[in-house]
Amino acid sequence: MEARTEATPYSGSTVFFARIISFIFHPLLIGVYLMAYLVFVHPSFFIAFDSKAKLLRFLTFVNNNFILPSLVVLLLRGLGFSKSIYLRTQKERIVPYIACTVFFFWTFYVFKNLPGMPEISVDLTFGMFLAACMAVIMNNFFKVSMHAIAAGGGLGMMINIIYQAAAYSAWPIIITLLLSALICSSRKIASDHTWFEIFTGFFTGLALQLISAWI
Repeated sequence: MEARTEATPYSGSTVFFARIISFIFHPLLIGVYLMAYLVFVHPSFFIAFDSKAKLLRFLTFVNNNFILPSLVVLLLRGLGFSKSIYLRTQKERIVPYIACTVFFFWTFYVFKNLPGMPEISVDLTFGMFLAACMAVIMNNFFKVSMHAIAAGGGLGMMINIIYQAAAYSAWPIIITLLLSALICSSRKIASDHTWFEIFTGFFTGLALQLISAWI
Protein backbone atom coordinates (compact mmCIF):
# COMPACT_ATOMS: atom_id res chain seq x y z
CA MET A 1 0.00 0.00 0.00
CA GLU A 2 1.44 3.32 -0.99
CA ALA A 3 1.56 6.34 1.29
CA ARG A 4 -1.32 8.80 0.95
CA THR A 5 -0.46 12.11 -0.65
CA GLU A 6 -3.27 14.43 0.39
CA ALA A 7 -2.48 18.14 0.37
CA THR A 8 -1.82 19.51 3.82
CA PRO A 9 -4.07 22.32 5.11
CA TYR A 10 -1.34 23.57 7.45
CA SER A 11 1.19 26.34 6.91
CA GLY A 12 4.80 25.56 6.08
CA SER A 13 6.05 26.72 9.48
CA THR A 14 3.49 24.57 11.29
CA VAL A 15 4.50 21.50 9.30
CA PHE A 16 8.18 22.25 9.92
CA PHE A 17 7.63 22.52 13.68
CA ALA A 18 5.58 19.30 13.64
CA ARG A 19 8.40 17.50 11.85
CA ILE A 20 10.91 18.71 14.42
CA ILE A 21 8.69 17.39 17.21
CA SER A 22 8.32 14.09 15.35
CA PHE A 23 12.10 13.81 15.06
CA ILE A 24 12.84 14.72 18.70
CA PHE A 25 10.18 12.29 19.89
CA HIS A 26 10.90 9.46 17.49
CA PRO A 27 9.31 6.23 18.83
CA LEU A 28 12.69 4.69 19.61
CA LEU A 29 13.87 7.87 21.33
CA ILE A 30 10.76 8.01 23.51
CA GLY A 31 11.79 4.67 24.99
CA VAL A 32 15.27 6.04 25.66
CA TYR A 33 13.80 9.11 27.39
CA LEU A 34 11.58 6.93 29.58
CA MET A 35 14.48 4.72 30.62
CA ALA A 36 16.65 7.79 31.31
CA TYR A 37 13.90 9.14 33.55
CA LEU A 38 13.78 5.92 35.56
CA VAL A 39 17.55 5.60 35.88
CA PHE A 40 18.73 9.17 36.33
CA VAL A 41 15.75 11.33 37.34
CA HIS A 42 13.37 9.36 39.54
CA PRO A 43 14.74 9.49 43.09
CA SER A 44 14.06 5.95 44.22
CA PHE A 45 14.01 3.25 41.52
CA PHE A 46 17.76 2.97 40.93
CA ILE A 47 18.90 4.35 44.28
CA ALA A 48 20.66 1.08 45.15
CA PHE A 49 22.88 1.26 42.04
CA ASP A 50 26.13 3.20 41.81
CA SER A 51 26.81 5.51 38.86
CA LYS A 52 28.66 2.87 36.84
CA ALA A 53 25.88 0.28 37.27
CA LYS A 54 23.23 2.85 36.30
CA LEU A 55 25.11 3.82 33.16
CA LEU A 56 25.69 0.19 32.18
CA ARG A 57 22.00 -0.66 32.40
CA PHE A 58 21.02 2.48 30.55
CA LEU A 59 23.52 1.79 27.75
CA THR A 60 22.24 -1.79 27.50
CA PHE A 61 18.76 -0.40 26.92
CA VAL A 62 20.00 2.17 24.38
CA ASN A 63 21.94 -0.46 22.44
CA ASN A 64 19.10 -2.98 22.23
CA ASN A 65 16.14 -0.61 21.90
CA PHE A 66 17.60 2.22 19.84
CA ILE A 67 20.93 1.52 18.15
CA LEU A 68 20.20 -2.00 16.85
CA PRO A 69 16.70 -1.17 15.49
CA SER A 70 18.12 1.98 13.86
CA LEU A 71 20.86 -0.07 12.21
CA VAL A 72 18.24 -2.40 10.75
CA VAL A 73 16.42 0.56 9.18
CA LEU A 74 19.67 1.98 7.77
CA LEU A 75 20.68 -1.43 6.42
CA LEU A 76 17.34 -1.89 4.65
CA ARG A 77 17.68 1.56 3.11
CA GLY A 78 21.26 0.88 2.05
CA LEU A 79 20.30 -2.43 0.42
CA GLY A 80 17.38 -0.85 -1.39
CA PHE A 81 14.62 -2.70 0.45
CA SER A 82 13.05 0.59 1.54
CA LYS A 83 12.83 3.91 -0.27
CA SER A 84 13.69 6.00 2.78
CA ILE A 85 14.50 5.73 6.45
CA TYR A 86 11.07 7.18 7.24
CA LEU A 87 9.32 3.90 6.35
CA ARG A 88 6.36 5.62 4.75
CA THR A 89 4.53 2.47 3.63
CA GLN A 90 3.24 -0.57 5.50
CA LYS A 91 5.42 -2.88 3.42
CA GLU A 92 8.59 -1.03 4.40
CA ARG A 93 7.71 -1.37 8.08
CA ILE A 94 7.39 -5.15 8.23
CA VAL A 95 11.04 -6.08 8.79
CA PRO A 96 11.84 -3.20 11.21
CA TYR A 97 8.79 -4.07 13.31
CA ILE A 98 9.77 -7.72 13.49
CA ALA A 99 13.35 -6.72 14.36
CA CYS A 100 12.02 -4.54 17.18
CA THR A 101 10.09 -7.46 18.65
CA VAL A 102 13.33 -9.46 18.80
CA PHE A 103 15.46 -6.67 20.26
CA PHE A 104 12.79 -5.56 22.74
CA PHE A 105 12.22 -9.09 23.94
CA TRP A 106 15.95 -9.54 24.49
CA THR A 107 16.05 -6.38 26.61
CA PHE A 108 13.09 -7.58 28.65
CA TYR A 109 14.70 -11.00 29.14
CA VAL A 110 18.01 -9.48 30.25
CA PHE A 111 16.40 -6.98 32.63
CA LYS A 112 14.08 -9.61 34.08
CA ASN A 113 17.03 -11.83 34.96
CA LEU A 114 19.40 -9.14 36.24
CA PRO A 115 19.43 -9.13 40.05
CA GLY A 116 17.98 -6.07 41.69
CA MET A 117 16.42 -4.53 38.59
CA PRO A 118 13.46 -2.33 39.56
CA GLU A 119 10.14 -3.86 38.58
CA ILE A 120 9.08 -0.72 36.69
CA SER A 121 12.03 -1.05 34.29
CA VAL A 122 11.14 -4.68 33.58
CA ASP A 123 7.51 -3.63 33.02
CA LEU A 124 8.65 -0.90 30.61
CA THR A 125 10.64 -3.32 28.46
CA PHE A 126 7.87 -5.92 28.51
CA GLY A 127 5.31 -3.30 27.49
CA MET A 128 7.54 -2.21 24.62
CA PHE A 129 7.84 -5.82 23.47
CA LEU A 130 4.05 -6.28 23.58
CA ALA A 131 3.58 -3.01 21.66
CA ALA A 132 6.04 -4.11 18.96
CA CYS A 133 4.21 -7.42 18.60
CA MET A 134 0.87 -5.64 18.28
CA ALA A 135 2.36 -3.22 15.73
CA VAL A 136 3.35 -6.18 13.55
CA ILE A 137 -0.23 -7.44 13.61
CA MET A 138 -1.89 -4.04 13.11
CA ASN A 139 0.45 -3.17 10.25
CA ASN A 140 -1.26 -5.86 8.17
CA PHE A 141 -4.47 -3.83 8.22
CA PHE A 142 -3.47 -0.15 8.47
CA LYS A 143 -0.44 2.06 9.05
CA VAL A 144 -0.69 2.55 12.80
CA SER A 145 1.28 5.46 14.25
CA MET A 146 4.31 4.20 16.14
CA HIS A 147 4.83 7.69 17.57
CA ALA A 148 1.38 7.43 19.13
CA ILE A 149 2.03 3.91 20.43
CA ALA A 150 5.21 5.11 22.12
CA ALA A 151 3.47 8.19 23.55
CA GLY A 152 0.69 6.02 24.95
CA GLY A 153 3.29 3.69 26.43
CA GLY A 154 4.97 6.63 28.14
CA LEU A 155 1.71 7.66 29.76
CA GLY A 156 1.11 4.06 30.77
CA MET A 157 4.49 3.92 32.50
CA MET A 158 3.70 7.06 34.47
CA ILE A 159 0.37 5.55 35.56
CA ASN A 160 2.21 2.38 36.61
CA ILE A 161 4.54 4.50 38.74
CA ILE A 162 1.50 5.96 40.52
CA TYR A 163 0.04 2.47 40.89
CA GLN A 164 3.26 1.37 42.60
CA ALA A 165 2.92 4.34 44.99
CA ALA A 166 6.27 5.63 43.73
CA ALA A 167 5.10 8.99 42.36
CA TYR A 168 6.77 11.85 44.18
CA SER A 169 5.15 14.65 42.15
CA ALA A 170 2.24 15.19 39.77
CA TRP A 171 4.45 17.03 37.29
CA PRO A 172 5.85 13.96 35.46
CA ILE A 173 2.41 12.68 34.46
CA ILE A 174 1.18 16.18 33.60
CA ILE A 175 4.21 16.74 31.36
CA THR A 176 3.72 13.31 29.79
CA LEU A 177 0.08 14.10 29.01
CA LEU A 178 1.03 17.40 27.37
CA LEU A 179 3.84 15.79 25.37
CA SER A 180 1.50 12.98 24.27
CA ALA A 181 -0.96 15.53 22.91
CA LEU A 182 1.88 17.41 21.19
CA ILE A 183 3.30 14.24 19.61
CA CYS A 184 -0.05 12.98 18.37
CA SER A 185 -0.97 16.39 16.96
CA SER A 186 2.42 16.63 15.25
CA ARG A 187 1.91 13.27 13.56
CA LYS A 188 -1.44 14.41 12.18
CA ILE A 189 0.16 17.58 10.82
CA ALA A 190 3.49 16.25 9.57
CA SER A 191 2.47 12.83 8.24
CA ASP A 192 -0.28 11.14 6.29
CA HIS A 193 -1.67 9.38 9.36
CA THR A 194 -5.38 9.57 10.04
CA TRP A 195 -6.80 10.28 13.49
CA PHE A 196 -7.93 6.65 13.60
CA GLU A 197 -4.34 5.44 13.13
CA ILE A 198 -3.09 7.88 15.76
CA PHE A 199 -5.73 7.26 18.43
CA THR A 200 -5.62 3.51 17.88
CA GLY A 201 -1.86 3.59 18.33
CA PHE A 202 -2.03 5.77 21.43
CA PHE A 203 -4.58 3.66 23.29
CA THR A 204 -2.82 0.46 22.21
CA GLY A 205 0.47 1.66 23.69
CA LEU A 206 -1.28 2.86 26.85
CA ALA A 207 -3.19 -0.40 27.35
CA LEU A 208 -0.21 -2.67 26.73
CA GLN A 209 2.02 -0.75 29.12
CA LEU A 210 -0.63 -1.02 31.83
CA ILE A 211 -1.08 -4.72 31.09
CA SER A 212 2.67 -5.27 31.36
CA ALA A 213 2.53 -4.26 35.02
CA TRP A 214 -0.47 -6.43 35.84
CA ILE A 215 0.52 -9.73 34.19
